Amino acid sequence: MPEQDTSDRASLSTGLPVEPLTRRERDVLALLAQGYSGPEIAQQLTVGLSSVKSHIQHLYGKLGANSKRQAVARARELGLLQPGPDLPAAAALTLAAARPVARNNLPLQLTSFIGREHEISEARRLLRSARLLTLTGPGGTGKTRLSLQVATEMLAEFPDGAWLVELAPISQPALVLQAVAQTLALRAEAGRPLQQVLADHLRDKTELLILDNCEHLVEACAQLVELLLRGAPGLRILANSREVLGIAGESSYSVPSLSIPDLRHLPLLETLSQFEAVRLFMERAAAVRPAFALTEGNAQAVAQICQRLDGIPLAIELAAARVRALSVEQIAARLDDRFGLLTGGGRTAAPRQQTLRATMDWSYELLSEAERLLLRRLSVFAGGWTLEAAEAACAAEQGSGGEEVLDLLTQLVSKSLVLSEQKPGQETHFRMLETIREYAREKLAQAGEAEAAQRRHLAYYLELAEAAEPELRGRAQLTWLNRLDRENDNLRAALSWALEIEAAASALRLAGALQEFWDIRGYQPEGCRWLEAALSLPDISGSLRRSAWRAKALLGVGVLAEGSQQAMAQSRLEESLSIYRELDDTAGAALTLTRMGYWHQPPSDSAKVLQQLEEALGLWTSVEDSWGIGKCLSVVGYVLDYFGDHTKALEAYQRSALILRDQGDRSALMQALEFLGWCSWLDGDAARARVFLDETLAAYEELGNHLGIYAILHHLIFISAAQGNYTQARAAALSIQQKAHTSREIASGGVRVGQVEYFQCHFAEARSHFEASLKIFRELNDQNGMGWVPPWLGCLAYRAGELDKARALIEEGLAIDDPNGHWPELAFALLSLGDVTRAQGEFEFAAEQYARSLRMVIAHGVRPDVAQYLEGFAKLAIAAGQPDRAARLLGAAAALRDQIGTPVPPVERAEYDRAVALARVQLDPASFSVAWDEGLALSWEQAANYALET
Repeated sequence: MPEQDTSDRASLSTGLPVEPLTRRERDVLALLAQGYSGPEIAQQLTVGLSSVKSHIQHLYGKLGANSKRQAVARARELGLLQPGPDLPAAAALTLAAARPVARNNLPLQLTSFIGREHEISEARRLLRSARLLTLTGPGGTGKTRLSLQVATEMLAEFPDGAWLVELAPISQPALVLQAVAQTLALRAEAGRPLQQVLADHLRDKTELLILDNCEHLVEACAQLVELLLRGAPGLRILANSREVLGIAGESSYSVPSLSIPDLRHLPLLETLSQFEAVRLFMERAAAVRPAFALTEGNAQAVAQICQRLDGIPLAIELAAARVRALSVEQIAARLDDRFGLLTGGGRTAAPRQQTLRATMDWSYELLSEAERLLLRRLSVFAGGWTLEAAEAACAAEQGSGGEEVLDLLTQLVSKSLVLSEQKPGQETHFRMLETIREYAREKLAQAGEAEAAQRRHLAYYLELAEAAEPELRGRAQLTWLNRLDRENDNLRAALSWALEIEAAASALRLAGALQEFWDIRGYQPEGCRWLEAALSLPDISGSLRRSAWRAKALLGVGVLAEGSQQAMAQSRLEESLSIYRELDDTAGAALTLTRMGYWHQPPSDSAKVLQQLEEALGLWTSVEDSWGIGKCLSVVGYVLDYFGDHTKALEAYQRSALILRDQGDRSALMQALEFLGWCSWLDGDAARARVFLDETLAAYEELGNHLGIYAILHHLIFISAAQGNYTQARAAALSIQQKAHTSREIASGGVRVGQVEYFQCHFAEARSHFEASLKIFRELNDQNGMGWVPPWLGCLAYRAGELDKARALIEEGLAIDDPNGHWPELAFALLSLGDVTRAQGEFEFAAEQYARSLRMVIAHGVRPDVAQYLEGFAKLAIAAGQPDRAARLLGAAAALRDQIGTPVPPVERAEYDRAVALARVQLDPASFSVAWDEGLALSWEQAANYALET
């Protein structure tokens, strides 16, 4: 945030209507009070006249003035201008900017300076504590402009002046001294060499020298700076260079790119312009096309331009200049040819600043041949690399070892062409800005080295993936998952290259080795696409058709395929199993049979599926693979649960958990713990359920298993809401939306938030969430979602007394044909239809819906859900004139709710209380008490069967 003067804060405390003034507005105000004109203020502050006019207009608005005289008078009223002892009241100021401006040759800036508040503050701090500050960074990042702005804002601290020495035009080291002397209007004298004249001149001065563009004259600059600083204690030097000068006492600051938005989570339009890169693009675009404005329509393209240009100011300014002839969408689309597109800088700019290519050429030509070679070869990396990767992919064929690569890489870092990053517990990671990488890739292709470099890159990442594969099942799982995630862009690049050159063996090996990583980290659709692409490559030699590599890739498709791809997944798994049997690969066959357990048909296939898993268990046992046994038992538990045998499912999961915990595979273990947590909830033990589910959620978050996190949060929403903890349930639902990777997940989280609001009778809020989610589901043509939401909207209509509308909405949801729909949503829709038709007086039809829904709940052992069905049947019994049956059902429901800790939700409370009251009224107290107590004595299974009796 811009600085706010204490006088601003004091004025605000008076209650007067003034907004805080920015630092620049305070400077302008100070000079206005001294009688300076707009052009004079622009010259004093070294900014563009248009920028000064803009600041004056903002001042007028904040001070409620429409003239300079009114603005100054108003500022004095508010205490922003204080009289001093030695100056007339009209001119005395407390602001530093109002002090006499030092002599300088700083050029008048014709355009405004965007952002950089933090960088300016940090540079000023460093320059006050160190006599030499070097601003470093790649070409085009605005080092010169930043150094001029810093110097301008510190002019009052250097009474003997601030002087810019431009070194870019100089090619000979010997001319550096002459350039500095010439800037200060000094010449050699008889008997006194120029160096001595310069030293004598600066000895007693409090002065600032700005050495601009030192990178091609680093040694000469370093020698001269050291000499001058030794002899002039009041001298400060602000240098900008693509590498530090490397002398004692030097402080350096790496100038970052401008802040850019994240395209994956694009902020709202009003927030987008807060990013410095976006603000720069907007202002420069408006300068060449005044009608240009940021809109909902072009915001994505503007953000993409800023992101792909790495927030480099020069590149963004060149791109903005193109809005004269192109739309921002066209500019964004042409950035693959950024060096051809980004030309046409100002005619008066230095040649290297007139095109993006010229800026890159300037840096490239300053490198040694060995440095150029390494820079070119590093361009094959996507998203960065480690030293080990650089040594493997770049040292070959140049007769060098790792030490030379390290030395050259260090030089590229020091010259701001490579960035280095180190996080706790991780090895140093290197990367290039994308603009530099694109330039280096061009040079790599021009040198004819691209194919060899990409082959070495592919070989390294194939070796890495195959080394990681077995580690993903043991105690080092998290370490290797994180390493693969950091290298994911490189793994994608390696796969793309293998596919491009139709290297079938490498593609199958690499994709097959990554399937576990893709599965755990939630990259299933992407992984499936890579595997299918690898499988489709031609097998020229014919050696791959029945190979273990192909079998593993086929298995991977079966593992990663989505629900809608069941037929394809089963086909791939069957082919994989056939190859593994043919190769007599016991572990491969066992793993394929295990994975086949996830793809099953209706209950009629239960025997076949369990038989396959029994065979898999036997194979795992025969090769003494404990991990395989534990994994297979987990799938057995899943299948048994799916087919309704919860007791045996629980036993299988318990055995699986013991084995997998011992093996150290936390990812596989979590599936068992998730089920054990859910079973605990179904048994009415919420505390034990949360222990399992909390451990599972923490592990999934650490492992980065997005789908696992998503599933556990859904469980926790259900449990929290059932227990009446709506705050916790809502927080979990919002967390789903915040962590969402897809639009569908955002919509799913929205439905859960809507449900929590509905249970609390917050009907307007619930409707808003339901309708927003339904809109997304329809845009995605998501049948499951489109069938899920209308029954909830029907519930809202039911609560509003709109029974016909409610019934139509519920039936709309039920009518959507979705073979992959989930039974809980179907059961809820049937329950809701029963409520509506009961209210419409269709008691027999309502009873049928309750019964259908309750049978689903019984089949899946969902004990906590049973109470609401008992209450629904009780309401039917009251309508049928059977108060004793109603009292018995209500008593059973009350007992069940009390045992599990699931109170009647607020949305049901009025109907529930009315049903209890009617049962009491229709029975004498003794009969009601007897019937109620009989209900209390029923087990949940007995109560459910009693409710289903006609």
